[in-house]
Amino acid sequence: MKNNIIKVFIISVGLLLSSCSDWLDVTPPSQIREEAQFSSVEGFQQALIGCYIGMTDELLYGRALSWSTIELMAGQFVPLQASSSNDYNISHYNYTSSNALTYINGVWAKSYNVIANVNNALKYIEINSNLLDKINYRIIKGELLAIRAFMHFDLMRLYGLGNLNGRNDLASKFAIPYVTTLSKEMTPQLTYKQTIDLMVEDLNVALQHLEIDPVTKKQPASFYNEVNIDGFFNNRQQRFNYYATSLLLARVYLWEGSQQSIANALTLANKVIAEAETNAVVNWATSTSVTNDVIMKSEHLMSLNTQNLISRTADFFKLEIIAAGDIKAQYVSNDRMMEIYEAEGAGSTDYRFSKQFIQNSVTTAGKNAYTPLKFYGVSNDKITKNYIPLIRIPEAYYIASECMIKKTSPDATGALALLNSVRQKRGITTDLTDVSTSVIMDEIIKEYTKEFYCEGAMFFLYKRLGKENIPGYNQVASDAIYMLPYPSTELQMGRKQ
Repeated sequence: MKNNIIKVFIISVGLLLSSCSDWLDVTPPSQIREEAQFSSVEGFQQALIGCYIGMTDELLYGRALSWSTIELMAGQFVPLQASSSNDYNISHYNYTSSNALTYINGVWAKSYNVIANVNNALKYIEINSNLLDKINYRIIKGELLAIRAFMHFDLMRLYGLGNLNGRNDLASKFAIPYVTTLSKEMTPQLTYKQTIDLMVEDLNVALQHLEIDPVTKKQPASFYNEVNIDGFFNNRQQRFNYYATSLLLARVYLWEGSQQSIANALTLANKVIAEAETNAVVNWATSTSVTNDVIMKSEHLMSLNTQNLISRTADFFKLEIIAAGDIKAQYVSNDRMMEIYEAEGAGSTDYRFSKQFIQNSVTTAGKNAYTPLKFYGVSNDKITKNYIPLIRIPEAYYIASECMIKKTSPDATGALALLNSVRQKRGITTDLTDVSTSVIMDEIIKEYTKEFYCEGAMFFLYKRLGKENIPGYNQVASDAIYMLPYPSTELQMGRKQ
């Protein structure tokens, strides 16, 4: 595909969600640009890539929702001490401060902006379906639907309720607006069940289209030759391929938490485990390979390829930190590292500890703290440059393990086998043996913590499980902490949270 990507037509969240008169002022040149954008196969391809580029914004997965703000909110790093930091208030759950509102309003607006672009492309893919061959039509539409579900899901996980299966008041609660069309009318809020049903529908339709994804190996490589001259269908791990979309659907089911959803999530996770490795979509990192592949790119089911990531992270991941109160520096205390990775015990051989962190100059009680290396500057010359992982293969094992102990007839032995499989791949030679389901759940949480540093997973995990304690903070983690408040403009328009 040509390098000069046409700028995607952006529709503001205000146009998408409100009935303001500005909708009537869309000029003919805007309409012309839209029609020109979607007048060719390449135009649709560029529009899809434009949606992924939108996701790399610093208020989304280019920083806030991956390796920085959301990680601070989960207690992954030593709490920021300097109130002048832009992340200070939101990481201390002071959601009414001006800099916290920058994120709260910005994440909402940027997310719905991506959704607007997706919906625009989905509108035109039907209008101009005659311009697309079967392969481009199905795969582009499948990816667009997956992006729409992904963005809405994370909006719900941020601004909506958690621990859904432990509540009895959901029928009277409204979730975030699930926007599926471009309209001057305000999108109505639906219940959590209705909203999750829309996500599930989008993802199931996406999977139907993505059955011809090259990663499934259901078609020979020659099947794609004619439509893949420019390499558009290469590097499928950088987009919502069939297996990434399958695991995203498993995430949604696990968040909903009913017994039927647990069964569905287990089926999907097992399918990803059985097929993604067999089809060489992913390869497990090794103690040797992770030296040059510190973010384990070989294990990515889906990642974003961004630009200038090294400059984005430079002020956050350091070795020579001026002081413990450095306004941006993100690091982990020695005691926390020893606790997480059990580095003085069974985890002493865990290469996630030895290869993905390095001691820095901050000392507490005479012990050096640690800087994570996943996005530290030394990776600039290695194959991991500019990749931000969103979905990796270990998550399939963790989801399947959790589902096995939560299904109607728990399978503790099977759950342990999955956990031990990942631990062995990470260099841990001592297997887990306790078959108590509560102990296994604790080990699953430990594994998430070890595995997904800097990847934005833990805040959502604690919220989904209804955990009352977030590491590093003394406050009880209630809805007031777990739910970002809706932007004031949304509340003024009658939204309810």
